[in-house]
Amino acid sequence: MKIHIEYTGVLAAKGVSSGSVVDLPDGSAVTDVLNFLCVKKDHQKYVVPFVNGDKKRLADRLHDGDKLVLSLPVGGG
Repeated sequence: MKIHIEYTGVLAAKGVSSGSVVDLPDGSAVTDVLNFLCVKKDHQKYVVPFVNGDKKRLADRLHDGDKLVLSLPVGGG
């Protein structure tokens, strides 16, 4: 299945630039995409995924043609 991926520059992803379309096995979850992007396991819990504009969980499954946006919350003061 093909998934469109976007993420901010602060996400340490390898091998796939933001705005790319990747081909993943059917039934892949958001966490599978993070593993595909080589995001460290201990960093994955901070990622907030949005699929087709809706906030999702890391364990949620993706479908062919989905747009996945990976964001990281930013704090400060």
